[in-house]
Amino acid sequence: MNDVKDPKVGAGTVHRTMSLMTALADFGGPVSVRHIAGELGLAPSTTHRLLNLLVTDGFAAFDPKSSLYSVGPELYRISAKIAASTSPARIARNCITELAKRYDETVLFGLWMQTAGKIAFVERADGQKKLLYLIEMNTPLSLVWGASGKAALAFLPDAEIARILKEEGPSPVTGQAPPTADELNAELAEIRRKGFSVSHGQKLPGALGIAAPVFGPSGVLGTICMTMPRERAPTVSTDDLGAEIAAAALSLTGQIGGEKP
Repeated sequence: MNDVKDPKVGAGTVHRTMSLMTALADFGGPVSVRHIAGELGLAPSTTHRLLNLLVTDGFAAFDPKSSLYSVGPELYRISAKIAASTSPARIARNCITELAKRYDETVLFGLWMQTAGKIAFVERADGQKKLLYLIEMNTPLSLVWGASGKAALAFLPDAEIARILKEEGPSPVTGQAPPTADELNAELAEIRRKGFSVSHGQKLPGALGIAAPVFGPSGVLGTICMTMPRERAPTVSTDDLGAEIAAAALSLTGQIGGEKP
């Protein structure tokens, strides 16, 4: 009898064991042998045997009262060490570098700073083409002005959006007053519909920005933003480029362990 019912699941013991540890983490709570076996396409007997091996080494925990399995202390310990040594910016580096090379333009990863209600560019990848303006790195920047901020703002709770708008000042480029709540909410609804944001010279003079949100396990984490002088607008439409940036942001979301709402 073949233990593997799903062709996506490899037959090797190491592969199946790693799949079990991943599943334990993804379930987010105690789970039965039959449930996890069904999800992975493994025979319950094989699942039970491998889970018991994980329990022996501390990678899984077993509750004899409920007969359910969950993540064990050793898996927690290893996960914590990995998390402590790996930042979202470091994970984003490959993603934004690939986009920068493909379009020969600058791509940034902006991190959402919840306490400040701002976004800060913490990672950058450049193409061969030179920018005509300065991008401030590791500096809190507005969420109301510019594509990089609005792409994150669109997916925050309504109360958070209202708080950020109330504290917002005029455009750093034109001096224009902030939008009304109705104007901003209409724009954010369109960003949610498309999955990305586009801006022209709102945060930096002469800049075109196209950005999409990145999500972590707890919600909005930041954005991926491509920026270029407006006169260097790409030959592809901004909608096509926005969709590609949104796809890259979604891929990064998956790598970080987040999920788009």
